[in-house]
Amino acid sequence: MEGRLLKSADGTEIYAQATGDASKPAIVFIHGFSMNSFVFDSIFADPEWIAHVYLVRYDVRGHGRCAQPTDEPSWESRRLADDFEAVVEAFGLQRPWVLGWSLGGTFITDILSFKPATYISGIIYAGALPYMGPTLAKVGTPACLALLPPLMQTTDVDAYREAAVAFVDLADGSLPYSFYLACLGASVIQKRAATVRLLSRTQDATGLIAAGRDAGLPMLIIHGLKDRIIVRGETLRAVEGWKNLTTVEIEDAEHFMWISQPDKFREAVLGWIAGYNPVV
Repeated sequence: MEGRLLKSADGTEIYAQATGDASKPAIVFIHGFSMNSFVFDSIFADPEWIAHVYLVRYDVRGHGRCAQPTDEPSWESRRLADDFEAVVEAFGLQRPWVLGWSLGGTFITDILSFKPATYISGIIYAGALPYMGPTLAKVGTPACLALLPPLMQTTDVDAYREAAVAFVDLADGSLPYSFYLACLGASVIQKRAATVRLLSRTQDATGLIAAGRDAGLPMLIIHGLKDRIIVRGETLRAVEGWKNLTTVEIEDAEHFMWISQPDKFREAVLGWIAGYNPVV
């Protein structure tokens, strides 16, 4: 597996990895809140995925092995779009598919704020929040939203620890223990100021919505029926009017749906992409 430490346009270091055959259709995976790209380890080690697509992932700035800037300009939408562009250029990607999981879905809005719909082949929302702003309070479940204030504060260590544990449990209460600890570790190493910047930033969804309503960009929304983080109906409402939309519900899948239901998740994604790329 090839890993690289890249430089974004503003000099911020971004860590990215890729595996598989670069001649195959590429999927860029974007992780969610307080995690990093390790959450996709099982996918990147799965020969069934590797046989069909080129797998690319990166740590979003402020997470994992990336730099953690805390100044406001570093969290502008332009900066997050630049990070994705750095990954695309580093691995020579042409119109990749983009899979945004959970809060990772919001970064696709950044991309399409500065790039045309033709820059990517399509969007895959996996239990995702489409964009930041008032939509967060609708797409997040009450149980999830209740944990955000203690996760953002910087004065009460016990309150933070309890909220971090509760958040991972809410995502999936039966994770392998080593993976569970990795999730908690990812949260601990993130600066609280970076967490605040991430959750308090706003976005303009105009480019995203135009890509779906006017340009007909394909979108797949996958939701686990046991997901306790994201409200599926609100995700759909956030992209209402999207012309080329496919939805899949996976029974017995939690927020980490590729862990709780790996075969069904893989089949949903690869089967959908194969409709556009028959070689998959």
